[in-house]
Formats: sequence, structure tokens, C-alpha cells
Amino acid sequence: MTPQDPAPAAAISALARPAVFIRAFEERLLQLFSGGGLAGTVHTCLGQELVAVALSRHLDVARDALFATHRGHGHYLATGGPADALLAELLGRQGALCGGRGGTQHLARGRFFSTGVQGEAAALASGFAWALLRKGEPGIAVAVLGDGTLGEGALYEALGFAAWRDLPVLFFLEHNGWAMSTEAKEVERGDLGKRSEGFGVPFARTSDRDPVALADHLRQVVERVRAGHPFFQVVDTRRLGAHSKGDDTRPATLIERLRREDPLSRWISVQPSVAALYAEAQAAVQGLVREVEARAPLDPAPGSAWPRPPGALASPALLARASSATFMVDRVRAALGDLLDRDHQAVLLGEDIADPYGGAFRATRGLSARFPHQVASAPISESAIVGVATGLAMAGAPAVAELMFADFATLAVDPLVNFAAKLHYVYGQSRCPMIVRLASGGGRGYGPTHSQSLETLFLGVPGLRVVSLSARHEPGALLAAILDGGAPTVLVEHKRVYADAPRPEPPLDCKLHSVWANGGDLPPLVYLPADGRAGDVTLVTHGGMLDVAEIAMRELLLADELRFELIVLTQLWPLLCDEIVASVGRTGRLCVLEESPAPYGVGSAVIAAVAESTRRPFRARALGAVPVPIPSVRSLEERVLPNPALLVQSIRQLVHNFPGES
Repeated sequence: MTPQDPAPAAAISALARPAVFIRAFEERLLQLFSGGGLAGTVHTCLGQELVAVALSRHLDVARDALFATHRGHGHYLATGGPADALLAELLGRQGALCGGRGGTQHLARGRFFSTGVQGEAAALASGFAWALLRKGEPGIAVAVLGDGTLGEGALYEALGFAAWRDLPVLFFLEHNGWAMSTEAKEVERGDLGKRSEGFGVPFARTSDRDPVALADHLRQVVERVRAGHPFFQVVDTRRLGAHSKGDDTRPATLIERLRREDPLSRWISVQPSVAALYAEAQAAVQGLVREVEARAPLDPAPGSAWPRPPGALASPALLARASSATFMVDRVRAALGDLLDRDHQAVLLGEDIADPYGGAFRATRGLSARFPHQVASAPISESAIVGVATGLAMAGAPAVAELMFADFATLAVDPLVNFAAKLHYVYGQSRCPMIVRLASGGGRGYGPTHSQSLETLFLGVPGLRVVSLSARHEPGALLAAILDGGAPTVLVEHKRVYADAPRPEPPLDCKLHSVWANGGDLPPLVYLPADGRAGDVTLVTHGGMLDVAEIAMRELLLADELRFELIVLTQLWPLLCDEIVASVGRTGRLCVLEESPAPYGVGSAVIAAVAESTRRPFRARALGAVPVPIPSVRSLEERVLPNPALLVQSIRQLVHNFPGES
């Protein structure tokens, strides 16, 4: 021992053995990158190895969850992750941890996850911790953060959520002094402890200069969290390597000073036993690299972004049933109640959804009284609501998150697009039973930020399903089918649909055609002419535009004797076009109606898909809102949104093959 290292040799050795292996592994990665054997990016944890080791000693990988950052190799290895699987992931060889899809930043094994987006882990860990708490499991969740995360609003939303529910989650910030190329002291202001304690989350700050003391301190912290309380821990450490690969603009004198202060470097230089462990680790990593490089490359087949559950679903299973319910909002409320009653682990969360208010559109009225432990009126924190819902679903608790207005989904895009949507393909998670409900659309005079149809934001995101509720759908069947499918789903509920009566009977002069879909896909509702002959026009729509479509259909049937093949989309993404292609093959005319602006919308996608799938010439129209923000004044709003008269005019132009004014 030296005066700087008063801890017993056994305590030093217990921490040093895994730490020197992590260091040798990370150093070899940089060598591989310099030699062209590693592509892309790599974020090493050089200088922070002992922090990961000190924490991992007190975690139970079988029951605790850990959400690491892009600089997460050390935490992965310290918690027992196989080094060969990680190396194969980075080198693109057989046995890769995530099939080569995650790379250095996005790793998953058991209850270990890492993500490349700062701040994302905070809400995910909170949701996972909530699920553990609800199940009565003794585990905790850890959200590893970097000092750059201190600028992320997502962190503070999650802190508020964790304090509100008193969750067993540890916010663990590795403060290495630099956020990429920006020195932390240049942008951090105020007292970090007051940030956390302002939310009611206790705070502590220590350093890794005495790793043995750090390990003992973290033991006490983990015990406190395991007792059922959130905690915010900052550990001051250092980053010896570049942010990524070789992009280090810091002065060489600073790097040298950091190396002198680094406890692992000091142990290697002054402790012969640690130096011997380091030499062994370097040799072991060299052998590991040779073994993994000798493996066959990964199969280049891309795979599917969506889980594919067995079995097929028929469109009649989704059809609205006859009942005494007067309005669709009553059906939605009943469906949510059935879900909560059927699965007591299921959670419904959102803003102002508890009684007596029951949500902005009363879709949750009465549910908090019936299910007080399953319905939660969350703080106004859309990012945390969706992030927490994702964490719940990852832990096996079905989650339904309500965003009061679809417009607010812009505040929750990150956890939905950058994590939930990637759970199956990148992380190998077989199921994420989560629904994000969006009250969408105009027609009520709510104005530019409360009337938008923003479902197009999520179309084209692999791994997400986007589903649209209409008055012809049964909400209970839709919710059950979505959750059974296991993919995170955006459910678009147009405000006007809430006030519609359920429509189990087919439109005038039509009959329901049975359609099947497999692998978790949700089939459209297809209505064909009742006499079995081909229609004159294929009309495709969804959600709140169904009423506009059917009013126009009735007028054109009675006045022009036009016959329709009506296709009500259930799933907007991934888009199922077989029935549309078949219908256009019969009619030769296609009109797609939506409330979003038509360019780059559902209509454009449908027309493009049909054009790619058929050789037969056809005429097509895509009709949507005028591409301006939705006005608040009712008379202006009516000029912007599609209406029956405009659709009638557009279809007549389509049938008679003249452009006209639309």
C-alpha cells in the first residue's frame, strides 16, 4: 500500500480485476479503429472504469435494471456482460450481442440497456422501476447519465415523476467534466444538488479518487433506493479518451494531469499485483480479438422492425358491435376499463385523466375511482409520460399513455421514436405492449396548436405502428389487438369520432368484405357494393374523415348513381395495400381522403403503393387539408379542412376525367 491507497490489498484487487479488463478492452477498441478494423464510432469509458465497477458490485443483474449511456461498455462488462458478444457486435461477427444493429451505443442484455440519446434513460428507468414496484419485485432501476444530460429537460421531467410516485430509481451521473467538446463548467450554473432536491429527490456528490470508499458509499445509496426511494448520485470522475474515437480537442497538458489523477492508472503504476492483472487482461483481450475476428460475418438479412406474433386477425373482429352505448367516447372508456380490469398490471397514465375531470374529452371519466392503483394523472410532462410508459411496457406492464392533444406529441417524439420503436429490431425485445393515445384533428375551433392531425410525423418510423380509430371500429377489440401484437403503437383518436355513434351497419348499398392480416398487422375495413359487382370508385379514408366520406358517398350514389368500394384504414403504418390494389384493379379510380395536408401524407403513400403494385392505368386524387396551420375562427377552419362538398366535387372530377378546381 501507499499513503494514497490506504485500503487493504484485497479490496483494491476486487475492484481492479474487472476495471483493468475494461481498460484493456477499451484501449484495444481504439487500436482496432485506428487500424481500420472497426468502423463507425466508439465511445470508450477510459478513466471511468472504476465508477462502473464500484456501482455494479451492489446490483443484482437478475432483478435490477440498468440504463446506460452511449459510453456504456464499462457498465455492460462490469455487470457481467460477455465481452465476446460485445466485441462481435462491434466487429459484425457471429454471436453479436444485438445482431450488429446496436453497435457501440445501443446494447441490450437481460435488464441492461444503453442508449445514444442523452436524458432518455431517466424516464425509461423510472417506468421500469414503477413496474417493479407494482409487481412487488425487490429490484431497482438505475439511469446512468452524463454531465451533458444536465441540460436536458427530459431529466427534470423524470425527476418529477420519480418523486411523485416515490420510485426505486437511482439517477447516477458520471461527471467527467466534459460534454463532448464543451467543458461542463462553461455551461453548468447553480447548485446541482438543489436541482434534484427541488423535486424532492435526495442528492449526494462524491468522487472516484478513493474507489474503495466510493464502492462503500454506493452500497449505502443502493440500499436506500432498494428500500423504495429515488436518489440522485453524482460521481466526479474523468474522461481520459476522446469523446468518440480521436475527436479530442482538449489540451495535452490537461490529459496528462487527468492521467496522473486517475486512480486506476495510479494502481497500475504503484501496485505490482494490479500491474500483473492489467498485463493478464491485455493478453486476454488480444486473444479475444483473434477469436472473434475469426468468426463468420453476420448474416446481412435486415430482419423485421416489428415483432411478428403468430395467428391472423380478420377485419370483422375489429368492427363496431351493436350496443347501448350512444357515443364512441363511451366505447373508448369502456374499452380502457376492460383492459384495466383484465390485467391488473396494466397502467393508464396521462394529464388530468383522474376524476372528477376524467380527461379533456371525458374518455377516462370514472376509471380512477374504479382502478385507483392503475390510473395516474401525471404532471404536464409529455416526454416523461411516454418514456415512463415505455419503461413500464419493457418490464411487462401494459401501458396506455394519453396525450391530451395530438399536438403535444411533438414533446414526446424522442422516447417513442428513438427508443420504443427500436426495442424489437435493435435491442431484441420481443414485446413492448404500449399504446400512445392522441386526441387528434380539427373541427372544434381549438386553433393552430390544438387541432392538428400529426399522425404523419410517425408514418415511416420502423418499429412503430400507427393505428386510426373510426366510428366503424370497436375500441375494445382494437386495444386488445394492438397489445397482443406487442409493438409500440400510436393510436389516433379524432375528436369528432368521440361524438359519433358507433356504426356496425355497412354504408348504403354496401356490404362488409372479410379481410385478414397476419403478424400483428391490423386489417382495414373493406366495404364493397352489395350486389357483388365492381364499384366505380375506390374511396380510402380513416378516422375522423369517415363521416365526410360517407356523406359524400350517399350524395353521389343518389344523385350520380356512383358505386363505391370504401376502404377504412385501421393501420396507417405499416401500410397494408393489398385490398386497395385489388379494388383499384376493379374500379380504375382511387380517391384518398385524410385530414392532414395531402402532400407527403397517407394519400400520397397509398397512391404511390398502388402505382408500384399494378400495371393497369388508373386515375387518382389525394384530398386533405389546405397546408396552413389550422385557424381558430370556425368560418376559417371550415375553409381549411376537407368537407363533403369538396369531396363530391373531387370525385366527380375524377370520374369525368377533368381537372377543375379543388
